[in-house]
Amino acid sequence: MKPYLYLFISFLAIFLSTCSNKPTQTTEAWLTKETKINLPSPHLEKPYHDKQLLAFNYNDQQKSLITLIDADTDAITVTGLSTLGIRLFNIEYSGNTIITEQNTVIKEIPSAEQILSDIMLSILPIESWRVNLPKSWQLVDNNLNRQLINDKGEIIIDIRYQQPSSQKIRRPTNIKHNGFNYQIAIEGIE
Repeated sequence: MKPYLYLFISFLAIFLSTCSNKPTQTTEAWLTKETKINLPSPHLEKPYHDKQLLAFNYNDQQKSLITLIDADTDAITVTGLSTLGIRLFNIEYSGNTIITEQNTVIKEIPSAEQILSDIMLSILPIESWRVNLPKSWQLVDNNLNRQLINDKGEIIIDIRYQQPSSQKIRRPTNIKHNGFNYQIAIEGIE
């Protein structure tokens, strides 16, 4: 029995050592493989809490995960869970630092930092982003669609929203990221 116990403890130690909690001083995000920007401060007029099922189509593979989003006037936190409820990552952005706790890396989905950037692009007011965008880039918005357009007139990110509700923050239903060639179908979970 003891050899199995030692084997289990060794496995558990290796598994736990692969989990990382890495605070970074950077507040940068990639819009394309060549274009990096500073994320805007995550200031919202009122708190936003959401639970979403994200279905990714990335690298010709499909994966799903659940995200728990908590945003307020000072910070945004996104927790990613497998569809079985196993925590994959937790990322918090306060405007000064990004703290990422990556429990498991899944190659078929974008990084936790990329998911944070996409969520922020979909929920923060357009004015928050305009000062951080590269010169000649545009963020065009209407009630059901938001598009990030580069200096060549190409749509880099296309975000679709559900019909407007009484909430001040619209809920996205689809994010198509042409810069990194992935698409996210988003379904709210009550």
